Amino acid sequence: MIRIPLIASFLVLEIALAAGPASSDAAVTCRRAALELAGAWANDGFRTRENTWTATLPAGKPALARVNLLAGNRYWFTAATNAASTTLAVEIFTASGTPVAAETHRDGPLAAAGFSPAESGAYLIAVSEAHGTPVPFCLVHSYK
Repeated sequence: MIRIPLIASFLVLEIALAAGPASSDAAVTCRRAALELAGAWANDGFRTRENTWTATLPAGKPALARVNLLAGNRYWFTAATNAASTTLAVEIFTASGTPVAAETHRDGPLAAAGFSPAESGAYLIAVSEAHGTPVPFCLVHSYK
């Protein structure tokens, strides 16, 4: 489990953004895989947002995305990479860095976390790689 103090979370976010986007071929492959897994949630009535986040994970650090979520809705955050030997993880934290209990799915280069927030507000979505290797990834957001 990743522990993220509030100040460190903003530093990691800046590092993740500084890592830059994945190459266009990698971005397309990662996005396709993430949308394919997110399609499983569509069978349960989830809608997938058109916006996706494609980047390269910084070495040894999670990439963080800050999202505003509404209480009463259910969300899934799905990540994928084109690096087959990689194990991704998706975790959800409150804005203050406290881990949120979430349902998770992990299958090597595919990972997802889903939950229903009790309170509306900002949350952090962390995407990490088990060995700290920099890999391209795409994060997709589904809701209902």
